[in-house]
Amino acid sequence: MDLELIKKLSKYPFIYKNLFYDSIELKQNKTCKNCKNQDCLVFYDREDNIKRFTCSQEYDNLLFIINDSKFLFNGLIFNGNTTIPKGRKDARINWLVNKEDISIFIEKLTDIESHISDRINSAKEKNFSMFHDFKTTMNIVFTCTQDVIYGLHGNSFSDKLEGAATTIKDLYSSLSLITSQLGMMDVIVNPSSITFGNKKDINLYKLFHKMSILFGHVSNKRKIKIKLTNSDSYIPDTLCYESIEFIPLILLDNAIKYSLDDHSIEIELKFTSNKIQVKISNWGPIVNSSDVFKIFDKFYRAQNAVDFSREGVGMGLWVAQKILETHNCRLKYSNSFLYKEGQQDMGLNTFEFHFPANPGN
Repeated sequence: MDLELIKKLSKYPFIYKNLFYDSIELKQNKTCKNCKNQDCLVFYDREDNIKRFTCSQEYDNLLFIINDSKFLFNGLIFNGNTTIPKGRKDARINWLVNKEDISIFIEKLTDIESHISDRINSAKEKNFSMFHDFKTTMNIVFTCTQDVIYGLHGNSFSDKLEGAATTIKDLYSSLSLITSQLGMMDVIVNPSSITFGNKKDINLYKLFHKMSILFGHVSNKRKIKIKLTNSDSYIPDTLCYESIEFIPLILLDNAIKYSLDDHSIEIELKFTSNKIQVKISNWGPIVNSSDVFKIFDKFYRAQNAVDFSREGVGMGLWVAQKILETHNCRLKYSNSFLYKEGQQDMGLNTFEFHFPANPGN
């Protein structure tokens, strides 16, 4: 359940991701704010199935998990609590609650979440049925474009494409990007599709090379050069799901979107210690330190990104992280500040991941 929705609905103070929040009716217990032990946070991070506990200050805490979100109602005094000192209990009368009332409240939240999920699924079914029709149409257009190229002079498809007019090359590159982006929509709608199909040997260098060529038309308009290098002469194939093909698409699209005109995007691959190290760097607005841990959240766009480009909804990096986590690695971000342009900090942005050479083993 969404944090903002809980903040608007909750009758009880709560903890979410180790942060304390007041409810609409009741502020956080002062004892909790001043507590040095804060064993409620330790309890929040536990992986067992215990839902209720009494902290070192004798207050009651109740864990509430709905879908992938975890909340802890904290600093309360249940009507059956006989361990808390009477003086403290009398001074904290506002935090004295019936456990049954909390159970009813949780049931209501669960019903609300279920209703929201039903509405979302209904909207998905309606909207994405039209999306799949569009996707099918685009695949037909792409296939027709390929047929046109096959009819040109040349010994192979690549030879024919190389000898084609610039407009045909640009059309082919644009349609290739569109069909790839439409394929990524399946992952957004259904993240479990990341692991669909059998794993197969795929070469990351070839994937980035192909995507660099397809993005050439887009980047050339802004005089952005894409430089792809491999520090070693050999980048091995690696066993992975087909969804890995979206990684170069997402990271290059992100780099171009937030790059300064007339600058270079550098992609470097290196094979070492049984891992393929991939690094993508671009010059543009850097992510502020307060946003670094949020940029991989679903639908999140840092303010510097919004100010620099109106494009995007904050899904790409979230999808990329989900795909890489499925392959036992994670995408990391770092930057180097160079100068300030108006209200924006400019510098070198770097996204990096270390891909296991044989993640399926």
